[in-house]
Amino acid sequence: MSDFGMRQRARAHEVLSRRRFLQATTGAGLAIGLGRTGLTSTAHAQEVTFSRDYEGTTLNMLMEDVLETTIIEGLLPDFTEKTGITVNFEKVAYPVMHEKLVPQLASGPGNGSYDVLEVDFYWVYEFARSGWVEDLGGRIAASEGQVDLERYIPALLNTGSTVDGKTFYIPIFPYPMGLIYRNDLLADEAFQAAYEEKTGSALALPESVEAYVDMAEAVSSLDLGVYGAAMQAQQVDPIVMEFCNFLYGLDGAIYNAELTEPAINNETGVKAAALYARCVNSAAQPGAAGADLNDTIATYSQGKAFSMISYMFMLSVFNDDEASTVKGVNTMTVMPGGHGLTGAFSWGLPISSPNPDAGWEFIKWVESPDVAMQRALNGGVPAQQAPYDNEEFVTEYPWMPQAKEMIATGEGLPAVTKQTQLVEILGRHLSDVVAGAKTAQEGMDAAAAELKSLL
Repeated sequence: MSDFGMRQRARAHEVLSRRRFLQATTGAGLAIGLGRTGLTSTAHAQEVTFSRDYEGTTLNMLMEDVLETTIIEGLLPDFTEKTGITVNFEKVAYPVMHEKLVPQLASGPGNGSYDVLEVDFYWVYEFARSGWVEDLGGRIAASEGQVDLERYIPALLNTGSTVDGKTFYIPIFPYPMGLIYRNDLLADEAFQAAYEEKTGSALALPESVEAYVDMAEAVSSLDLGVYGAAMQAQQVDPIVMEFCNFLYGLDGAIYNAELTEPAINNETGVKAAALYARCVNSAAQPGAAGADLNDTIATYSQGKAFSMISYMFMLSVFNDDEASTVKGVNTMTVMPGGHGLTGAFSWGLPISSPNPDAGWEFIKWVESPDVAMQRALNGGVPAQQAPYDNEEFVTEYPWMPQAKEMIATGEGLPAVTKQTQLVEILGRHLSDVVAGAKTAQEGMDAAAAELKSLL
């Protein structure tokens, strides 16, 4: 057995549950300390002023139970001190957010339960085109620079802010996807030698999607207890989020640029589906076709995978969490091919809000330069550009320059109203391709036939 193989046998294996994952990401961010609640002035930042006209108001918000929410929650006393407004976060798991929001948004002006929205990039077109959220253009103009879209990474304004030429949302935080890999294995002489003996070529980071699949297959074939990729091909969200990186890395698209016809069944879309299915079936861990994010976390954190195409925040789990056996040896880079999927959450003001003006005070506060910097220093992924130029932030989180590059080059989902249905349709047919029930061409043709109805 090689030196590498013996080291792998010595690793302890421990499954990381969803709850452990949330604790890990929160703990990683809070390691800097929410004790830093004394907000200090950011150099050259626009001064933001607040009204006390809404003192005594309580704002209710539905928030995903993740690190960014915890960070903001820890800073809320500053907002209350400045405005007299209190904030109540109803923290829930992501899968129930949309179903809880829609009835409230449809309840009519002032009749909803939530005052400010946390909106995933899936929902930006649906909510805006349904008339459920305010056009924020007037409020932004009236703020006279206190809310300034030029602070944000431009790609995020396309992903989760602007709809049909109007600004309905303010970005909160992005979650870019890219290639996570084991830097220790990439530099391991025994691992390198085994790879070169098997393939006839040196182990190196791939520059294309095709090269990535070739590399992942080769790593799995080495029989050293490490799969080439940890993958999540479960319907519906996991498989589509992962697949989009293959598609975008090949410069493919779900629809044409004019949004008049599906493009998923053209030569590039079919190639992406074929490469994705091949990677799931030949390079990933057993059961990858039914795996979700938790499954891939467990596989990778136990040292059983060389790489993973996933969310940037996974680095906090793999490098810092107690359950990870691969602490400190993981790196992330842009998806092979030059760009992948970037999701984002954004703030919105619902028409159904009982307290929209007080809600706008909250948005002004939480997105003010000082608070945005504080959130970043406490472990959040910034949507604004300034933190990426902050020496303290980059020193504490040295992977953040790569994150900014992933965000800047990333793409969201196409600008159709019913993105949730888009993901369901594409996920269903991709699963057929992965299972071998359809060829890549058959699967993408079937997807295109249904996706056309969303235009």
